[in-house]
Amino acid sequence: MKRRTEQLETGSVERVQRGVRMLISRGMLLPGEQIRQEEMAEEFGVSRVPLREALTILADQGMLDHHLNRGYFVAKRVPEELHQLYRMLSLLEDELLEAMDWPTKDEITQLKLLNRKMAELAEGTDWADMISLNHQFHIKIFSLSRYKLIFREIERLWTMNDVYIAGKLALPEARLRTVQEHDKIVLALARKDQNALKRSFEAHRSNATADHAPRSKGGPNAKLGSRSATRKLPLRHRTGV
Repeated sequence: MKRRTEQLETGSVERVQRGVRMLISRGMLLPGEQIRQEEMAEEFGVSRVPLREALTILADQGMLDHHLNRGYFVAKRVPEELHQLYRMLSLLEDELLEAMDWPTKDEITQLKLLNRKMAELAEGTDWADMISLNHQFHIKIFSLSRYKLIFREIERLWTMNDVYIAGKLALPEARLRTVQEHDKIVLALARKDQNALKRSFEAHRSNATADHAPRSKGGPNAKLGSRSATRKLPLRHRTGV
């Protein structure tokens, strides 16, 4: 019985972690925003114990900040910290690409499908799902690397970065350019052209950094940032967990 209880609590901790990461990556919890523990516990259907454990893990991973007597907040990065984040991503991504096994035809097809879904959303006003698709696209490529320890760190850094990617994708032209750049990356992968792959990634990262502007609560897409918009739906409908 004790073992079963421990397994249930472990599952609850992992479920809360996934849910909070999703809210952050989709821009539904914004940098600097407080995590309302009572609401989270109720909507995820967990007790405060696994909830606090999940939040502590996310704080250790750098996604949340913990302030004594105040609680947990979504980590808010100053420009210098964002520069460091992008620098780490750039260095580690290059290491993964250098030690990568070329994708199979099925994997190329999967990457094309992800980017096609992004293209379908790029010119519309309801483009929120592009953030998750963009994340999946890049992580799928990096997972081809043999450097699994670096890959796990990339996964963590990308989750921290997703909310700022949302700011980049706020502009229609940036969304369309992202899709076009993904096409070039997939083409380089399909041709097994290491030099073209490196150039494509460098151009992609350069544009992402140029476009970057952390989004405020009054940003252009209410679905991603507006408190009035995100609170209309219960948390369980917003997370899908």
